[in-house]
Amino acid sequence: MKIESTSFDNVYLLHADIMEDSRGCFYESWNELDCTRKSLLFDLPSETALKDDGTLNTTYFVQDNVSISKRGVFRGLHYQTGDYGQTKLVRVLKGSVVDFIVDLREKSDTYGRFEYFELNDRNKTALFVPPYFAHGFLALEDDTIFTYKCGNYYNKENEGGIYFADPIIRHIKNSSDKLFDIIQMYYPCENENDLLLSYKDTHAPKFLKRKY
Repeated sequence: MKIESTSFDNVYLLHADIMEDSRGCFYESWNELDCTRKSLLFDLPSETALKDDGTLNTTYFVQDNVSISKRGVFRGLHYQTGDYGQTKLVRVLKGSVVDFIVDLREKSDTYGRFEYFELNDRNKTALFVPPYFAHGFLALEDDTIFTYKCGNYYNKENEGGIYFADPIIRHIKNSSDKLFDIIQMYYPCENENDLLLSYKDTHAPKFLKRKY
């Protein structure tokens, strides 16, 4: 397993070692000992990033979730607050998504910025998301199966959401790019109404009015 840093400190991509033959393939999706050893990190965040807070090394996953989505479904942006903050390790078992995270740390230089990642059943890459990020994804294929390992239990009273198309949320590297601009790159559509969203996600508050 290789663990790669990203544009955000404490957010990592996990690349499994895949063994393939004529029958198919096998890979280890998580190993509690190997994945939490700092010695595995080969591309640490830059000195200008916030100090590594050890989330990867201290998270103990207690709940697994699975969602199945049609093409064009957007789920998010979701997070939990307070003592129920939820670290997530997410991956795609079938199909493909473009996965989004948004920094919620007010003292961070990347506050309110987002990044996106391609996760699918071909690259078998997982994304480690600390609890102070909002998370969401767009399904790019029918019957996409998405799994979440969670570092805390679901708590409805501490659940938070952000409207994904809020234009104040900008890309971490290119501030002219809004989250919906990236969605349109992968799923051409005229506006947000062309996506399949839950009532809750459609009516989520904008970034500056979210629950803390």
